[in-house]
Amino acid sequence: MPSTPRATIDIIDTLRIHYLGYAVGTERYTLAGTDGDLLLTADLNYSDRGRRTHLVSTAHMRADFTPKRLEIMRLTDSTTRVETRITVQGTRAEVIARGETTTVTLPRVATVISGTAPVTQHLALVRYWLAHGRPKSLAVVPGGPTNQIHIEQRGRDTLLLNDRRIVLDRFMVEGVVWGREALWLDSAQRLAAFSTAGGGGLTFEAVRQELLPLFAQIQALAARDRMADLARMSRSVTPLARGTIALVGATLIDGTGRDALADATVIVVNGRITAVGARAAVTVPTGARVMNLQGKTIMPGLWDMHGHLMQIEWGPVYVASGVTTARDMGNVLPFVIPFRDAIRNGALGPRLLLAGLIDGGGPNAFGAINAETPDEGRAAVRRYHDLGFEQMKLYSLLQPAVVGAITDEAHRRGMTVTGHVPTALTLLAALDSGMDQIAHLPVRGDAGSDSVTRIIAALKAHGTVIDPTASWGELLGHSLTDSVSGFQPGVSHLPPVLAQRITRMGTAGIDAHTAHTRLARTLGILKALHDAGVPVVAGTDEGVPGFSVYREIELYVQAGFSPMDAIRAATSVSARAMNLDGDVGTLEVGKRADIVVLGANPLERIANIRSVQMVMTNGTLYRSADVWRAADFR
Repeated sequence: MPSTPRATIDIIDTLRIHYLGYAVGTERYTLAGTDGDLLLTADLNYSDRGRRTHLVSTAHMRADFTPKRLEIMRLTDSTTRVETRITVQGTRAEVIARGETTTVTLPRVATVISGTAPVTQHLALVRYWLAHGRPKSLAVVPGGPTNQIHIEQRGRDTLLLNDRRIVLDRFMVEGVVWGREALWLDSAQRLAAFSTAGGGGLTFEAVRQELLPLFAQIQALAARDRMADLARMSRSVTPLARGTIALVGATLIDGTGRDALADATVIVVNGRITAVGARAAVTVPTGARVMNLQGKTIMPGLWDMHGHLMQIEWGPVYVASGVTTARDMGNVLPFVIPFRDAIRNGALGPRLLLAGLIDGGGPNAFGAINAETPDEGRAAVRRYHDLGFEQMKLYSLLQPAVVGAITDEAHRRGMTVTGHVPTALTLLAALDSGMDQIAHLPVRGDAGSDSVTRIIAALKAHGTVIDPTASWGELLGHSLTDSVSGFQPGVSHLPPVLAQRITRMGTAGIDAHTAHTRLARTLGILKALHDAGVPVVAGTDEGVPGFSVYREIELYVQAGFSPMDAIRAATSVSARAMNLDGDVGTLEVGKRADIVVLGANPLERIANIRSVQMVMTNGTLYRSADVWRAADFR
């Protein structure tokens, strides 16, 4: 009678899962040896704003972590379905992912990993890398058909927990998702902590249960590592010019709404515009670096008024695309504050304005800072103000009394208030509570209906600014029968792993006609808002970095804005909404030199907004293509 295989349990651990810094669930895993092979099982169960995710994975591997089979199941209260199943035999892998089955030929150094979750896939990935001699790169499935992964051991961190020294090896992983992930192993090669930005999405983090008191320190270590990466990335780009610069011969769109001026000259000295006008009327200073821009168009740097800059790559990508100011609408403090400060000190990135996210607490809350009482709301405002935030961003679970306390304290300290309309308030009640701006577009109905007309009149009367994120709505809501590249041609330039994420977006089960009708209704409301004089500013949320700003502007023209007004929504109107119009947003004497040079005139064809060739941020001029390469865009 054959003997029963004996299993040796090497690791049993529980990880605490955090989403945007807020504890949302657990991942329990076991790593066991069985007759010379390894079995890694994981159970990930968390809830994000009331939406439950439950994944169970089983990975069969050889003793050196070479994969044999990976299966990830998605569980709901009533169903169980295969999320990913990969079977490896020699150099062939059968991959079942997203309902499709493919057979992939693998190179000699290859393993398996299916995105961020379950987290413990990264434990197997790094231990495979260590067991195979730390290769410079390795292939993984699923991918396109494979993706390339790069891993580095970045250092060793010693932390104190109850007077006990905790020594952790820190690793950087690049290529599982877009951007860099951080991972720590202890001396027994157990997973201690993990942090990812989700490939352009929001921050997803894990820390072993007993190390939870070290979570903030681990977050800070990850941020420090990323800022060092940003510094290296910034040094890899050589500016075209600094100091005294003359931009000569281009058509000028100054952002004020005045007609374009042909054959213009703009003089910049140490980051400020000192002269602007017709070439014949402007004297070029002796010793200036003269850039001949005949045939091109100059306009103010673009703004993204709704971003979540969770990874350093957003900085160079924004600069390359012509975005010179961005408002972050919710982030983790240990990352976004050093990110903002690094850009202020010369790293590649847009001027970063911060809105402090606050929600109402409880199991379905969003973000790490919550307020369930007016006093807690006022304390949160003071904390954000002291950290240099410009705004407060309200989220869905805040109660009316808390909203009133937050808005009063924010206004008292010179901050404005934006965000979602809390579910306990109507839109009109939110305006009466003191909200200055509204994120997304919570106006329902048809443009011209009595209800929509009343709401628009109230928004106009309150001077409310609307940040509609129409491009994000289009990306999430389009029919899967319509290719993303049909409305977002920039997808062809993305790093492969980001392109894979973006091209999978859309809404299943909706036909193209219905999706187009819904988008047309949104654009009709935008046109009605604009016609009524309600300020509309360009924001993108978690869309295609840089390119979604272009798409937002194009959608405004599709809605019926003039090209000039659509451009101003992403320049001077945004600057005015942030009370910075005295310093930036238009190309006028005395203002900060945030400038975009286009290869073609967007007033003639709004898609020409995509033809960015040079970008000046705070007086330093870059060739856009050089910055794109630094961010690994094609």
